[in-house]
Parts: sequence; C-alpha cells; structure tokens
Amino acid sequence: MDVRHAKPKVGSIVTIDRHDFLSGRYASEIYRLLVERSALVFPEMFLSDDEQLQFASSIGEVSLIGGSMALQNVTLDSSLSKVADYTRGAFYWHIDGANDLIPAKATMLSVRTLPEPGTGDTLIANTYAAYDDLPEQQKQALDGILVRHALEASQRYVNPTPSVSELTRWQSYPSQTHPLVWHHVHGRSSLLLGNTCFYVEGMELAEGNMLLARMMEWATQDQYVYRHTWREGDFVIFDNTGAMHRAADYSLNSKRLMRRTTLCGEEPVTATA
Repeated sequence: MDVRHAKPKVGSIVTIDRHDFLSGRYASEIYRLLVERSALVFPEMFLSDDEQLQFASSIGEVSLIGGSMALQNVTLDSSLSKVADYTRGAFYWHIDGANDLIPAKATMLSVRTLPEPGTGDTLIANTYAAYDDLPEQQKQALDGILVRHALEASQRYVNPTPSVSELTRWQSYPSQTHPLVWHHVHGRSSLLLGNTCFYVEGMELAEGNMLLARMMEWATQDQYVYRHTWREGDFVIFDNTGAMHRAADYSLNSKRLMRRTTLCGEEPVTATA
C-alpha cells in the first residue's frame, strides 16, 4: 500500500493491490489513515456494488438506509433517487448523520456517471486539523457550547421560503443537539459544523449565528480542504466524525451519479475529553 499526501493537512491518495484492498489486509491501517487525513482517494478502482460493500464491511458496520439498502444513489436525477430534492443541500458544507444521536462513522463514494468537465468536484474539510490550529484560549471558549442540528436548517439553504407542507415534512425528521467541539475516544477533538446547524443553544440568535459563521470560515480555509476532481472508477472515503464535505456546483440537470455506502457511527458526540 503506497500513500501520497495530497496536501499537508488533509487528503491522501492511496495506491493498493486490489486483492489486498478487498480482503481487508490493510483495514486497520486504512482506518487509522482516514482519521489522520479525513479524506482518502483510491484512484480508478472501478468497484462493483458487491466489492464496495466487501471493503466497507472490512472497516466497519454498513448502515442500512430505510432498514434494507446498503447502497444509495447520490444524484439530482429524481428517476434514480427518491431523495434527489434533498441532495441539493449537498452543495453546502455538511456532515452525514449530524441530525442523529450518533453521526455516521464514514462515507464512501464510487463514481458511476461523471459530472460535466469542470463541475461536481467533492470538497472535504479536515475539522480535526482546524480545531488543532485554534488558539488555546479560543478552544477553551468553545468548550461546552451546544448547537441544535436539524434538516430544516440545511433545506433553508435551498428553499428559504418553504410552504407549510414542506416545513411540516422537514420538521418531521429527527433533530439533535451536539457540542460544537467533539472530544473523541481516541483522544483527538474536532469541530462539529455544517449546514444542519440551526442555532446555538443559550445564545442570542445573532451572536450564535456570528459564532457559527466564524467557525465555518475558519474550518474551510484552503489549508484544511481537499478538492477531488472525479475520474472514471474513482473511490473516495471521508471521515464523518472529523470532516465536513460538499459538492462543487454542477447543473441541476446533470446526470452525475455516485454510489454511496455509509458506516454506522460508533461513538456518541461528547463534550468532555
């Protein structure tokens, strides 16, 4: 297994023997690298659905969407995805599973249909590194701050004036309160941000919004962000517990299609080290 870092603080390109990759021989090394780098790229793997699930199962428990689907289409094409409308929220920074009590461990994407040239890249921000680089005084100030996460917040980016029926549908989904700083069981800490952030609990709305904006601006500086331009057969993994991600703009009529596998979360968000 050969590893080349894409940028000093985020993203690694991994070249690996296909048999070793699928067998799980390097599973522990891959997961350790994922936590360290937030985003791993396996170029031109051309994985089938079965192979993607085989690898996913080697590093965690595969999450079943709707209780049965281990793979999901990520596309704006409503004929291929029942949640295509919600996918428009993916143009903004987010964490998969932020509205859950235990966010997803990791997300994996295989490209099936490439976006139009110059569009549809995937961007991943290392929120471990962003937290590590904060001044110590600011780290102390952020400890104990709680943020409410909700689908409504993310969907208002796409539709700021929902109808009553749309708002009712959004609010029917679970929402969750998480600390802004996640102290992990392995000893590192990360910022838990994204477009699901609704408001800061116990803080005036304007003050809370300004805090979230400052933290988002800090965490998405170029030094913390890896940008992946997709090629045929590419396979990408990112760490949902220490990274945000988003899709760069592409046409709403695009046939861009990814096959996504998500790993079940393994640790609740904790506010204390």
